[in-house]
Amino acid sequence: MKIKLKSVYSCLVKGSKDSFDLDENDILEIENEDRLFVYPISTSSRNIPFYINLINPQSCERYDAIDIEDFKLILLKDNEKLISYNKESLSFPNDTCEIQVYQNAIKFENKNYAVEYECPHNYMTYKVFKLEDFACVEFDNNNLYCFNMKNNKLIHFYGDEIDLQKNVLQLNTKLNDCENRVKNSTYKFEDASVKLESVQYSREEKNFEKDMTPYRFLEALKVKDFSFAKYFLDSNLQSKISEETLSKFLGNINNFLPLSTQEFIVLSNENKNFVRFHLKSDKIVDISVDKL
Repeated sequence: MKIKLKSVYSCLVKGSKDSFDLDENDILEIENEDRLFVYPISTSSRNIPFYINLINPQSCERYDAIDIEDFKLILLKDNEKLISYNKESLSFPNDTCEIQVYQNAIKFENKNYAVEYECPHNYMTYKVFKLEDFACVEFDNNNLYCFNMKNNKLIHFYGDEIDLQKNVLQLNTKLNDCENRVKNSTYKFEDASVKLESVQYSREEKNFEKDMTPYRFLEALKVKDFSFAKYFLDSNLQSKISEETLSKFLGNINNFLPLSTQEFIVLSNENKNFVRFHLKSDKIVDISVDKL
């Protein structure tokens, strides 16, 4: 069976004769190899070389081996570990919140509950403060963590610009996607909750190749720009599918990996899906989804 290799991080892949640089946008077709050596390109703890037995590849901590139609997909996975750091505390009426800061994680703990969250950034300068019923930690790279002492929920805010005035938070985030989107979000802290007041997207006007339609559609779903996602559907689908339906269609998408211009592996919190698009006149007329 033909073998294809995809990765969610950059790495060097070496076979018996040749070596290849691989990133999220690449796909490597493998033939006449018994094993591959993988060298992750990263400063994180996943930067440990490993090998893949291609004679009988089995899913493990480092990768998933998935049968798809006439080929086997080997999907390299992320594998971060945590290193502990510092601890501080905040006093609230009838309770105290202890905050443990890690190199790649943060932990909030009160007398009844503890929650630990893996951070997408390394240890940096930060400040600890109270806001309403929330224990908050704001890092100097525009990451803000707010732990609700009433319901023990942790919320993570991040963006290129964070502006917190009294109980109103304004986030501006450059999404660095093919549309060069900027997401503008406004939140309000009120009555022991955080309410999303508004979300707006701005995009650059650009010319795209016609076969980019499925990619741009998935990118819009990933960033939850559902009104723009509907633009890529043909008129028949637009009349049948609401923005709410699109928000639930493939779940909360973490990543998607192109196998071709119309075939993708879509990774969400809930599932891994093989998604194929059917186009007519540059619009999407049908989408098939197979769970992996």
